[in-house]
Amino acid sequence: MGTRPVIIEGELSLAREIGYMVPAKAVRVEAYCSTANLGAGFDVFALALNKFVDRVQVRTTNTRTITIKARGPFGRELPRDPNKNSAGPPARALLDKSGLNMGIEITLEKNVPPGLGLGSSGATAAACTQAMNNLLQLDLSSDELVQTASIGEAAVSGTAHTDNVGASLLGGFVIAYGKPLRTVSVKPPAKLSVVVVSPKTRPRKNKTSLARSLVPKKIETGNAVLNVGRASAIALGFARGDLDLIGSGMEDAIAEPHRESLVPGYRSVRMIALAAHASGVAISGAGPSIVALVDKTKHDPKKIGRVMVREFSKNNVESTFFVTGPAGAARVIRRE
Repeated sequence: MGTRPVIIEGELSLAREIGYMVPAKAVRVEAYCSTANLGAGFDVFALALNKFVDRVQVRTTNTRTITIKARGPFGRELPRDPNKNSAGPPARALLDKSGLNMGIEITLEKNVPPGLGLGSSGATAAACTQAMNNLLQLDLSSDELVQTASIGEAAVSGTAHTDNVGASLLGGFVIAYGKPLRTVSVKPPAKLSVVVVSPKTRPRKNKTSLARSLVPKKIETGNAVLNVGRASAIALGFARGDLDLIGSGMEDAIAEPHRESLVPGYRSVRMIALAAHASGVAISGAGPSIVALVDKTKHDPKKIGRVMVREFSKNNVESTFFVTGPAGAARVIRRE
């Protein structure tokens, strides 16, 4: 795919003469948090959530370096080293792709809480990737955007997984699969509410890496077959807008049985939520948050959230919950 050059300040008159649209010097993008896996869709499925949103501004500089500034409720916790912040590697990759000899200043407003399993680093990477794509006028495809953003995830967790960044970039329910990567975004049913319950567990360093290390390298054929069938039900359920079908697939035979020890009381909380008429329940990403999908036209999501919090308390685990819905794609909110 060809790229259009960015024209910097001294070249504006030439740009007008040859017919290029003069690009922005700075672009600001926002991207929502997400929940990944949804049970049987390990490393493939994710759903954007209309709750927390990261905002990233990228600005051209003449320093020929990438610098990161961070603010917001969780900005203080973030590394400023571009190689260790999930915004840095995508910015570098797209700057290299453009072939331009310039620098980038990244200003990150960090609102997605880290460590809850809600795609915090993915939202940052997604927002930065879309901002760079717009600033440099690269016109990347959805697949290219998601693949590039996944480089940011690798900087944080060690693995370039595409599920969370896919949802934060494309919005809705996202399937990210294959080599080369292919992505599909499906608009979720309007009746879908998502209950997110976050237990207050002991903070763990490298939580995502730990959770991934618990997943077995070899999988029994029977469990693989179970997950293929269940994942197919989830995807078809989203395509049809059938929450019961989605929920029928939200039981994992591969990752969750090995990860549930990281969420004390998970098994009983899952059972009580299903008994309270949640359509499906799963650990959100690497946890410790749990998501319950609810048909809000038939059942009260807040009531299900309260039931789940109460069940956690029976296991001596304090927790909080919120109710949200699906979110849209990452979007440009300002150009300068």
